[in-house]
Formats: sequence, structure tokens, C-alpha cells
Amino acid sequence: MRAIRIKAPDNLKNIKIILNEPQEPGNIGSTARVMKGMGFDRLILINPVPDWREHDQPWAFACWSHDILHNAVEYKNLDEAILAEGIHMLVGTTHRRREKRLPEIIPLREGARIIAEASQEHTVAIMFGREDFGLSTEDISRCNLCISIPMARRNPSFNLSHAVAVIAYEVLMASLEDVPKPKYKLATLDHLKVLEDKIVNVLKLIGFRPTNEDWSSLILSIRRAINRPGFEKRDVSTLLLIFSHIERYLTAGKVDPAPGL
Repeated sequence: MRAIRIKAPDNLKNIKIILNEPQEPGNIGSTARVMKGMGFDRLILINPVPDWREHDQPWAFACWSHDILHNAVEYKNLDEAILAEGIHMLVGTTHRRREKRLPEIIPLREGARIIAEASQEHTVAIMFGREDFGLSTEDISRCNLCISIPMARRNPSFNLSHAVAVIAYEVLMASLEDVPKPKYKLATLDHLKVLEDKIVNVLKLIGFRPTNEDWSSLILSIRRAINRPGFEKRDVSTLLLIFSHIERYLTAGKVDPAPGL
């Protein structure tokens, strides 16, 4: 199909596509192809199928998008990617029903508008899971936002690269509108992880015991509270200051005077 040529909005440079544990080399190439067509060029692969660069499929399916494959960055796990990439908003993609301890799942078109606005001045990553079972509960719990593609029938689901194409198109269309710049400075995900660890450590120091000693469920609830979209950097810094002083008091019996906020 011959495309109608448009100029890619500048904010797309701030959006990264993450494939988390892709299993099919061809899907990596097909993803690069749809990314190129929609104006995206930053591909991140987390623990991809071994030696995918040596296969013929990615390069054949990528068509005129080999530069995206050449420049694709690989990480062993999601934590490593979050630490290295300076991500402010991580968007998960899923067809699951909502779970109470995980981020709210919203329709793609609504999510695309949020992504378009945040990416005006922040780094946004849109994450896709494995072909066979998608994103894990742990992966989704790290996201600030979860989106889903509305479908007329439950099955069959989209192929991985098809899902990337639909979501990339909606984000492109949303970015072509008159998008306001965000009025906030978001915290990065690694900053939020520091806060999460600090909260958990303080709870352990005071002898807090979650229901059934289930720390993993409690951590999911904490993440859902602090990973909400729009959590500003200054708010995270304030909470870190408070919990750091509590931690210091509990471990040393005293705190230093608080610096001005």
C-alpha cells in the first residue's frame, strides 16, 4: 500500500519501543518496519531470542528499516533497561482484565493522547511482551500506564508486530493534534524504584508485617500508588527525604536537620 507522506512530530524522538523477550526473529524485523513507517526509530530489546541478528528473517522483514535493527539496544532484564534509559513513563500493553494491584488498563486511543502529551518533554517507553503470554505481572507492575487495543472479538489476538503497528499509528495520530506541553516534571522510573525500596525498608525496620507475610503483594500495591502517571519529580524527592529521615532515626536514633525544600 502506498502511504500518504507526513512529517513525523518531534515528540516521537522521545518515545522508545520495548520488546520484552521477543521469541521470533521475524517479529523483531517486522516491528522495525512498522516503527519506521510511523516515525519511531528507538528500539529496545530485553533478553531477545539468542543470535537474532544472525537470522535472515529480521533483515528480510525489516525491508528498508535496517538502521533500526542496527541501532537496537539490548538489555538482560527490565531493571537494567530502566536504569540505563532514563525512562519517565513506562507504558505496558496487555489484553488482560484489570487486576486490583496493577495499574488501570485504559483504551488505546485514550492512552495515545497521554503518551503524546508526556513525550513532548519526557522519555516514554511503550513495552510489548512475549508472543506466547505477553507481559508478566511483575513487568506490568513496573508500568505507569497500561493500554489495550479494543477488539470486536476475543480471539484471535494480534501478532506482536501488528500490535506495535496499531499502537504506533494511534500515538502518531495523537501527536499530530495540537498537543499541550505537560505542566509537570516527571520522576524517572529508577527514581521511583529508590522510593519503593526506601518505603519497604522503613516498614521492615518498624516491624510491619503484611497480611500472610505476603511482601510481594504489598510491593505491587505500593508500586500502583507511586507509579501513577503524573507523579512529579519534586513530590518523589520530598517523600524520599521524609522516609530517609525516618530510616536514619530508626537505625541511628537521630536525624540531621532537614534542608530547605
